[in-house]
Amino acid sequence: MMIKCTECGKEYSDQAKACVHCGAPNTTKSGGCLKAVIGLVVMVVVFVIIVIALRAYTIDPQEVIDSEAIKECRKAENDELLDISARRLARDACDLMEKRYNEKYGHAP
Repeated sequence: MMIKCTECGKEYSDQAKACVHCGAPNTTKSGGCLKAVIGLVVMVVVFVIIVIALRAYTIDPQEVIDSEAIKECRKAENDELLDISARRLARDACDLMEKRYNEKYGHAP
């Protein structure tokens, strides 16, 4: 489709970046939509990176409590004042606590 140049008044293709006669820029072809889409994508990527970074550095107080409970449980498991059956019971309890911890938080305490 042909458009009329705003500077010289002559016609040229609407696909051209500038008038072929005088060099005036094609004001109907701004590329603003592409810039807006690229800007939006960049903003979404930055937002996702920020959210991931904040989640990585956020400490869950319950996770700390659960981890400390497992450490205390392991101390009881190794307590030589307890008889062997009590230590086995503590070991089984500690193993179960660790298993649930791994399932809940996705890593070892």
